[in-house]
Amino acid sequence: MIESEIEYKQYLRNVRGLVEGTCNSYPTYLTAICNHLKIDISPQIITSEEDVNTILVKLKGTGINTNYWGNCQSALRAYLAFMQYAHSSSTVMPDEDVTYVEGAYVEVKVNRFERDPTARAECIKHYKPVCSVCSLDFLEMYGEIGRGFIHVHHITPISEIGVSYELDPVRDLVPVCPNCHAMLHTKKPPYSVRELKNIIRA
Repeated sequence: MIESEIEYKQYLRNVRGLVEGTCNSYPTYLTAICNHLKIDISPQIITSEEDVNTILVKLKGTGINTNYWGNCQSALRAYLAFMQYAHSSSTVMPDEDVTYVEGAYVEVKVNRFERDPTARAECIKHYKPVCSVCSLDFLEMYGEIGRGFIHVHHITPISEIGVSYELDPVRDLVPVCPNCHAMLHTKKPPYSVRELKNIIRA
């Protein structure tokens, strides 16, 4: 069996932009791998390219049809990318008040607010995983390991949003790289995307 099938399909659809038929077939190929090798495909099993290659070698040794093996390979590599994307997406930037004191003591007061992964996915689907400030595309810069990687910035600080506020993924969120995300938060309230663009162009 595979874990996170629904989230995997959402990733294929919203982040990688694959057609619906492919989004539905990739989990089927992963299930076939599980059945052929009598394993479960989980975040603990698939952690690196080396894990993927090991599984593919074993799968090829079963005498599986070459075309079918190729589709299984694509689905498995996409699943690894999904797991890496899910891990990077779960690393959110907290609202931080940092006080520096002599003796290199740092006090960090952190308030974490729930992030809606669906809103995040819709934001990235609309804008693409490219920094809205500096235009960095992690796929272009780092190749396959950078596919889909991006932070999402709340234009209105999430700490100021009331409980009943209905988030608009396009109006209220923008994708930004980690560096620009940090720079946006160097003052309170944060810089706007336009302000930070003007700073880096100066």
